[in-house]
Amino acid sequence: MPYITSTMGCGVNYAIYGKSAGGLPIVIKEITVNGGTGVINKVFATPNGVVTKVSDEDLELLEAHPLFKMHKEAGYIKVCKTEKVDITNLEEKDKSAQLVEKDFTKKGKKAPKVNKK
Repeated sequence: MPYITSTMGCGVNYAIYGKSAGGLPIVIKEITVNGGTGVINKVFATPNGVVTKVSDEDLELLEAHPLFKMHKEAGYIKVCKTEKVDITNLEEKDKSAQLVEKDFTKKGKKAPKVNKK
């Protein structure tokens, strides 16, 4: 089974459309790719991306989806078809991710004080 690694700040539901009896477009399936990289959370931390396991059939549908293609070309998503999940060459995070201390130091600024409990 293939895996998808994502460095997006939140998960994405990719809607697959079909036609209704009247010829109108309807959602026939939704495939969720998990996100949450860079989100401050006391329970779950993933510095190199979040992994989602998908079926071969779902991957085939995703590869044809225009938004999935756009995320993949932008470097926020990577498809791994082996058991070893490859997290190289991914963008560090998307623009919606929360700021962390190293984001300030990269810009030559000092990070604000945070009460750590």
